[in-house]
Amino acid sequence: MCVKKNLAGIAKSVSLVVALTTGLTTVTAVLSPVAMAAAEKQQLSSKMKPLGEAQKLMADKKWKEALAVINEKVVPITGKTAYEETVTNEFKAACLMQLKDFAGVAKVYETMLAANQVPADQVSARTMTLAELYLSVGDFSKAIETYERYLKTNAPTSDVYLGLTQANFKKQDYKKSAEYAEKLIKLAEQNKKPVDKTWLQMLGFSYSKQGNNEGYADVLAKLLDLYPSAEYWNDMLKITKNEVNYSDREKIEFYRLKKAVGAISEAELNDMAELALALNDAGDAKTALEAEPSSERTNRLLAKAKADAAQDAATLDAEAAKAATKPDGEALAKIGAAYLGQGQYDKAATTIQAAIAKGGLKAVDESYVRLGVANLNLGKKADAIKSFQSVSDKSKLSRLAKLWVIYVSKK
Repeated sequence: MCVKKNLAGIAKSVSLVVALTTGLTTVTAVLSPVAMAAAEKQQLSSKMKPLGEAQKLMADKKWKEALAVINEKVVPITGKTAYEETVTNEFKAACLMQLKDFAGVAKVYETMLAANQVPADQVSARTMTLAELYLSVGDFSKAIETYERYLKTNAPTSDVYLGLTQANFKKQDYKKSAEYAEKLIKLAEQNKKPVDKTWLQMLGFSYSKQGNNEGYADVLAKLLDLYPSAEYWNDMLKITKNEVNYSDREKIEFYRLKKAVGAISEAELNDMAELALALNDAGDAKTALEAEPSSERTNRLLAKAKADAAQDAATLDAEAAKAATKPDGEALAKIGAAYLGQGQYDKAATTIQAAIAKGGLKAVDESYVRLGVANLNLGKKADAIKSFQSVSDKSKLSRLAKLWVIYVSKK
């Protein structure tokens, strides 16, 4: 919802000045639909003649002069009927709207609603317009009060939830802004409508201001899914790293994702390589370093990684055959990880699958993540997603696996 855009529409509806004549007989031409039905049954008395003067000025789009006539000559008239009061207020609101005095329009509308000058079937629409007016002029408390008044007699709409989200957000009531943003997004999803980026941004900020890091991370994940960007990846990966205490093996999987999305630094690649070498995964270390600038540290690590990786590659098949005879899949899982680091993705996928099938793995979720990476590199996107989705929600790698799913789905 764009408040300014809505108000432009409101201005059009309350100021129908096309094809006016100069007589009071055409006064209904400038009335909003609210007043036109009543105008068919009622007449203006002769004392309301100054309204004709205002009408002529409105026809010439002289809104300021017309408003002056209404305030100075029409408003002071005593003994006006309820209908004449309604017409006066409609004229006044039309001029104020064209002059973009939205606070003035809101004041007139409040008067009309309080005085029952709005037909029953138009009260809801007028109340909604009033809430939007308050929001546009920054009277957020009044906007909230009016939107909530609307909800007492009407079903919620996206515009109402958005207005309440915006007003509470501007008031810095982040608990309420999050509550209504959640409802707004849920309603859009139920109706299969697009979820706007700004809605998610307001929800994410509201969560962060409340210290709800998990909620903030969930919103970032949705932003990555719907509106992927390098900025969101960086923010998401920072949260992912900070929300759990990864083991050294899990850190390698974290760095693997950072490398895949292009968000890893040279220092982090060196850290990844050192971890991999310490865990006898020379292939991962070699792959991490080969594409990097040749700093002294990188060259030193790369030389060792290449030597160790070459030695590992010569024995992997034999080690895999030996691991297959073991009673559980632990040895096969390690061989599968080594195949992955060596870039032998077909063998990695086959070996890791066999390890999972054997069972007895101490870190089965690590194996599912590696299986997903292997399948992704084999071009098997559906199998990769299935592997990542097999990671337990209780695992420290759960968030990482969900991010891999997002990454794969966008490739």
